[in-house]
Amino acid sequence: MNKSLLLSSVAVMAIISTSVNADEISDLKTQIKELGKRLETIENNNKTNAEQTQTLADELINTQNATSFSTVDMSKTEAGLGAAASKVYYSKNPLSIGGYGEIHFSHSKNSGINDTEVNRFVPYIGYKFSDNIILNSEIEFEHGGEEVSVEQLYLDFLIDPVFNVRIGHQVVPMGLVSLNHEPVLFNTVNRPDIETYIIPSTWHENGITFHGKTDILNYSVGAVVALDMGLAEHDGSLDTDTYGKNWINNGRRGGYERDAQTSNLGFVARIDYTGINGLLVGTSLYTGNAGPSTNGKEPGRLTIGELHAQYQTEGFKIKGLYTQAHLSHADAYLGTHTVGDTSLLFPVHPESAKGGYVNLEYNILPHLMQTTTRLPVFFQYENYNLADSMAGGTPFGTTESFTYGLNYFPHPQVVLKGEYTLRHDKNDGDSANYIDEGIYSIALGFIF
Repeated sequence: MNKSLLLSSVAVMAIISTSVNADEISDLKTQIKELGKRLETIENNNKTNAEQTQTLADELINTQNATSFSTVDMSKTEAGLGAAASKVYYSKNPLSIGGYGEIHFSHSKNSGINDTEVNRFVPYIGYKFSDNIILNSEIEFEHGGEEVSVEQLYLDFLIDPVFNVRIGHQVVPMGLVSLNHEPVLFNTVNRPDIETYIIPSTWHENGITFHGKTDILNYSVGAVVALDMGLAEHDGSLDTDTYGKNWINNGRRGGYERDAQTSNLGFVARIDYTGINGLLVGTSLYTGNAGPSTNGKEPGRLTIGELHAQYQTEGFKIKGLYTQAHLSHADAYLGTHTVGDTSLLFPVHPESAKGGYVNLEYNILPHLMQTTTRLPVFFQYENYNLADSMAGGTPFGTTESFTYGLNYFPHPQVVLKGEYTLRHDKNDGDSANYIDEGIYSIALGFIF
């Protein structure tokens, strides 16, 4: 109630009381009391209106923020992409910004060498021209910013759930990790060796693919710039490891095709079955001309095939992959490679590789406490040969690796990783000559 008004009313009442009788004074008191109640009602209404106004203002701000800044929805993916890469597809705002990052530290107990780096920082920038025409891009700053590359830059034309067209620079749809390479989506510190050297993750090329899905199937099929077995490094230097473990990985052009041959074209197809809750089973195949011969012989063709599966229920997940690669006419890439004034003899070249891995994880935290955070422990086994047949030389031996580790997720988009990897490398084909290597690694990863 307004105090000044009451004081004034009392003063008036005191003056009037000298000239009016008792009944009149009683009536005045009643009227003043009713006036006080009305004033109190008005003040309460004003307070309620102010609260309602503030609530509406808060809701408006929240709506504007939700429209301008979409958060990652871990349950939503588009055409096999990772959660952060899919943001633009469901963003309420035409412009979408996301990304991911990884920081690694490792220690080799054999050599005593420590390695640490900001391994990757990758922004995603997307734009919706309409609900049916979507631009998506991925820019990677790698090895502390030493290398910068565009890993995706494409337009998606969404025609129908079962048929859509993607044109531009895109991730080649093979394997489990290449499409889902965001650090919260795989539990090891580094990507599996098999999906680094045989399936060269992250594998991104210019091309056109057609993709779609039904209730139980997802598919992708299309043409991309092919892997080139005669490719030298883009900076003009020659890579002596082309015939070593990186012979497939180094064949990526990655959007740099100024000197590409018109015949250097590859075809890729993928299909996944998702008809059972928590289960993914699929296969993919790539085949393409392997680039011009370096010694006048008939050029080769590189073919890579793989089978993959994943099953997840509550806190348990198991996934695995097996792949083979074969290069026909591998001897076409022997001899001298020349770039500018530099030349180097390539006396051998791999013609096939094969390998597989299995990964198991289980979230143990619910058994320790009631919490929404996650603490999965995991084990990964890999077995591969990166050159089980060789043109002009001795095949490689088999490599085995055993990785034990755990992840801690304080938030679904943030992960802390720790692991120990024991690798047995019979790299010269001699069964008596194993190289045992033990590596401790930790990492920080996030998506946004």
